[in-house]
Amino acid sequence: MIEDYTEKMSAELMHLNKDNQAYMKKMIAYIGVKSYFYDDELLGEQLYNMVCDLKVAERDGIGAMDYFGKDPRAMMDQVLSELPRRRLGSYVGLFLILGTIFVGMRFVMDFAWMLPLVIAPLTYLLDLLIFFVYSQFMMWLWSKQSYGEIKWPWALVISVISLILSPRIERVFSDHLSLNRSILLPDGWAIVLAFLVLLGFTIMTYRNQGRLAVSLLVMGVTFFVTGCCVRFVNPGTANLLRWLLPLIGLVLSFIVFRLQRKGKHHDISYLL
Repeated sequence: MIEDYTEKMSAELMHLNKDNQAYMKKMIAYIGVKSYFYDDELLGEQLYNMVCDLKVAERDGIGAMDYFGKDPRAMMDQVLSELPRRRLGSYVGLFLILGTIFVGMRFVMDFAWMLPLVIAPLTYLLDLLIFFVYSQFMMWLWSKQSYGEIKWPWALVISVISLILSPRIERVFSDHLSLNRSILLPDGWAIVLAFLVLLGFTIMTYRNQGRLAVSLLVMGVTFFVTGCCVRFVNPGTANLLRWLLPLIGLVLSFIVFRLQRKGKHHDISYLL
C-alpha cells in the first residue's frame, strides 16, 4: 500500500541532515498533480528507495545534490519517465472513489447541520469539481513556494483569498446554471441515507485500513450521531450539539490518526 511507503519514507527522512531533508521535500513537493498520472504504489516505493540510498550516501559524506544532481525537479522528471502511467480505468476508479468520499462526507455534514435536510445533488458535483481544482492549485502553489519561486507570505495570501472565493464561485455557478434545485428529505429518509453513507465509509475503511480512512470514518460517525441527536432534542440543545459533537469528533479523529502513526512506527522499528 502507498501509505506504508509514505510512513516508512517519513521515518527515514528524519535520519537525514537538514539540507538533504530539504532536497527530498522539494522533490516530493514537485510531484504534486503528477502523482495522479502514475502508479502511486510504484512511485511510493521508488521515493522510499531513493531516501534509503541517500541515507547510505550521507554516511559516506555525499550530499543530495552530489548524489542526485543540483536540480531535484530534473531528477524527479527522470524518475517519473521510467514509471508506468495509470490506465484509463484507474483514472476513472480513482475519481469515483474520491468523488464518493467527498460527496458522502458533504451529505453527512448537511445531515448534521440542516433540519429539515434539503439537498441539491448537482451542487454536490459542482463542489467536487471546485474542490478538485482548488486542491490541485494549492499543490502547485506551495510546490512553487518550496523552490523559492513564490515567497511564502504571497503563497499564504493567495491561499486564503482562494479559500474565500471558492464558496462564492460555487454560488455564482449554481445560480447561473440552475444547479441549486433542492430536494426536501423527511427525517426518516435522511437518517436511512446517512446510515447507508456511513456503512459505505465503514466498508471502505475495512478494505483500506489506512489512517486517513479511519479518521474519516470517525468524523462520519460523529456527523451521523449529531444529525440523529438534533432531530430528537429541543432546538436549544440541538444548536449546542451541532457545534459540540463535531468538535469532539475532530479531536478524536486527530487522536486516532496520531495513535495509528505511532503504532506503525513501533511496528517498523520492531521489524528492523
